[in-house]
Amino acid sequence: MTLAQRRARLGVRHHLAARTTTVEEAVDGVVALHATDPASVYLSSWSRVHGVSVADVEEALYSRRTLLRLLGMRRTVFVTDVATAAQVQAACSYDIAARQRRLLEKQLGTLGHPDNVPNPAEWLDEVMASVEKALRARGSATAQQLADDEPRLRQQLQMAKGKPYESIGNVTSRVLFQLAAEGHIVRGRPRGSWQSTQYYWSPLTDWLAEGAAGSGSGPDDNPGRPAARAGSGHADPGGGTGRGRSDSEAVGGSGRSDSGGAAGRGSSSSGAVGGSGRPAAGARSGRSDARPPRPAPGSADWPALSEDEARAALARRWLYAFGPAPVADLRWWTGWNAGQTKTALAAVGPAEVDLDGEPAIALPDDLAPVPAPDPWIALLPALDPTAMGWQSRDWYVGPHHAALFDRSGNIGPTVWSDGRIVGAWSHRPSGEVVVRLLEDVGADKTAAVDAEAARLSEWLGEARVVPKFRTPAEKELSG
Repeated sequence: MTLAQRRARLGVRHHLAARTTTVEEAVDGVVALHATDPASVYLSSWSRVHGVSVADVEEALYSRRTLLRLLGMRRTVFVTDVATAAQVQAACSYDIAARQRRLLEKQLGTLGHPDNVPNPAEWLDEVMASVEKALRARGSATAQQLADDEPRLRQQLQMAKGKPYESIGNVTSRVLFQLAAEGHIVRGRPRGSWQSTQYYWSPLTDWLAEGAAGSGSGPDDNPGRPAARAGSGHADPGGGTGRGRSDSEAVGGSGRSDSGGAAGRGSSSSGAVGGSGRPAAGARSGRSDARPPRPAPGSADWPALSEDEARAALARRWLYAFGPAPVADLRWWTGWNAGQTKTALAAVGPAEVDLDGEPAIALPDDLAPVPAPDPWIALLPALDPTAMGWQSRDWYVGPHHAALFDRSGNIGPTVWSDGRIVGAWSHRPSGEVVVRLLEDVGADKTAAVDAEAARLSEWLGEARVVPKFRTPAEKELSG
């Protein structure tokens, strides 16, 4: 498998060589959008969807509820479709929840302020059950409202005692994190603008049921929420951006063949039976006061998979979107250990391929070449799923790593050309999107990059985007 073929697959399947028509199709192409920085969800959609607006993304998230925000791979928040969210929950989130629960119980018993919590495991079970009950009574609520209903959320922890960075804080966010990681509650609409990191919470089953019934919240259901200003819905001019291919040229209309899509997704309706595949926290510990298990949605949209089934399905999804690739890249992206990765791949049965001398794997029925797309450019936001899709990145980052990543490995806003990074961009306080090319791409491509930057500036309007994780090139360009 050649480098040119990897880049062709990236451009076509990630909807960068030719934009798609819906937010859902854009998300499907990359499995999930990074959502640690809320702005990335909207900007990643802008890079992949014709004429998309902030309202279009909100419609998918909060009205149709075809997309869901959840904690997943590598303890990172993602936005993905509901069926994939079920896979992520069983394949990744339950393990994260178990680890975080053990840590929180230990801290409650040893770092409590002003006093430690006696019997922290029982205390946590009781508080989580009480919070979930209060949330069901309200329908949706903020963290503050839930703390009013359940005052024990204001229990404090004293972290790093005696050190310069000592801190004392409530466990509110930690308990809500735990409920979400265990699959009981879900982040809904943000408080404030589309760039806010504070959310209204809802019970997961209620949220999904309301979306399926078509009763999801509309854009004006939260009075006082500032109106979305970016992406007012003006048409994508398309010209001068280097994206010359029409959507109709993509195989199957979404950049993948029907047979490959079925293999890649790996979530059949036969999985929509049984329970959640994971007992409640209390049941796992053998305590008599075990909380009832999370009700499995158990529908075709939310298949109730075992953890092994979910990992195999998620591995297939990743291999279609990001393969062929080394096994180490799959293990890194999912956050699995070696045993979990090995078991998942045994179920998938991947083909072994050669990436210019490096061993890699691909789906066995996805070895045919993908036709090279027309030349293209794209401006991708910080933490875009394409840029963060692999651990080994030299084949698309080249010599530009130091300028584009922070010390923790988070990538900033990037400029792409035909499957590789050629520059960086930043959004200045003045509203201008400025770019810096890190290598010569020729006059035509340079003009296309400038046109794309101008289009993004217009789309953002009065909004200002500052990445949550600043990188050297982005900071230098920001002015």
